[in-house]
Amino acid sequence: MNSIEFFGADRETLSAPLVLPKSGKPKVPGIVLLPAIAGMNDYVRSVAHRLSASGFAVAILDYFAREGRSPDVSSPAAIDVAVNSLPDHRVIADACGLVGALREHEAVDPERIGSLGFCIGGMYSLMLSAESPDLSASVDYYGLVRYAKPSDQKPVSPLDRAKDIQAPFLAHFGTFDRLISAADIEALEGELKRASKPYELFSYNGAPHAFDEDFRPVAYRPVASKLAWQRTMTFLDWHLKGVPAR
Repeated sequence: MNSIEFFGADRETLSAPLVLPKSGKPKVPGIVLLPAIAGMNDYVRSVAHRLSASGFAVAILDYFAREGRSPDVSSPAAIDVAVNSLPDHRVIADACGLVGALREHEAVDPERIGSLGFCIGGMYSLMLSAESPDLSASVDYYGLVRYAKPSDQKPVSPLDRAKDIQAPFLAHFGTFDRLISAADIEALEGELKRASKPYELFSYNGAPHAFDEDFRPVAYRPVASKLAWQRTMTFLDWHLKGVPAR
């Protein structure tokens, strides 16, 4: 796995893992991969390699690179602390910097950049599209839609940013998600419709939060995972490669 340097929040220089495809093509589409709250792990690396095998250059944003370690996610309470302590403005600024670095990379087509995120990363994929005009596609796997209570770290809910997205948007949600209600999903779709945004939104019956994470037997739903991935690849192929579905 290679690396790519970029300017993050406050213009500090950061480094992100970079996985390049073995296609031999001079310029390939790029994707900013936004992990779940657990941060960098084998699952995230495997997703990056799957995308790379399909012809994408993938840069992974490590939210916790400054701290030098991933957060405690050993319990729901610890996860809540980790999520609420992560500053949205910093993550989005870092993500925008990584988009910029990908656009300047010699192996990447600067006009074909997308974002893909899981859990909190899905939420950030939506918010990044609302912030950056340089994305051509954005994918959200079960990203939080609405904050229960705004804070300094999280002043604006993703729902309130939906009207500002600037790229075609694809979202996947499970009907058994304990964090995201059917009402929240309906509200998100309503905002996208009212703003006339290009979107595709899918719900997976019986799927809980994190249904794509195959290392978590309680959450993993193989049928929903496979179907969501097929839809994701069709979406990315079309918007970043111009290749129609077959």
